[in-house]
Amino acid sequence: MNDAIHSSANPLLEQVYSILDSRIQFIDYQVHTYFNTCTNCDASAPIGALAYHGPSTTQSLINNLDSLLRYTGQLQEDLKLLQILKVWLKEETVQIVLDLLTNNKYLTYSEDKLEHLLEKEILLMFHSKQIN
Repeated sequence: MNDAIHSSANPLLEQVYSILDSRIQFIDYQVHTYFNTCTNCDASAPIGALAYHGPSTTQSLINNLDSLLRYTGQLQEDLKLLQILKVWLKEETVQIVLDLLTNNKYLTYSEDKLEHLLEKEILLMFHSKQIN
């Protein structure tokens, strides 16, 4: 866990950080599981494990790998959004990050729009603190 988060006295901040970490780990698990299913081999196996076994097997493997690339492409987008939330997770943003995690609302944003939203929220909070 990040030292700043780990030493935080805010239990909500620690909980949201844990949620983000869990979701990131789950995406990693999904990629490895899908890889194993598509290739019928262990993701840590050497490339020789994907040896040529004839035309039909090769075509099937190509189709499976194409499917794997599409699937992992979407997971990569989801992972980027989670990493953005993790980078922006601070005492000041914990509530909005939690709100975005609720019902996977963060998935409705592009990377740029998500960062813009978080930036805007921080500026609004900073501005309201200066007024008070």
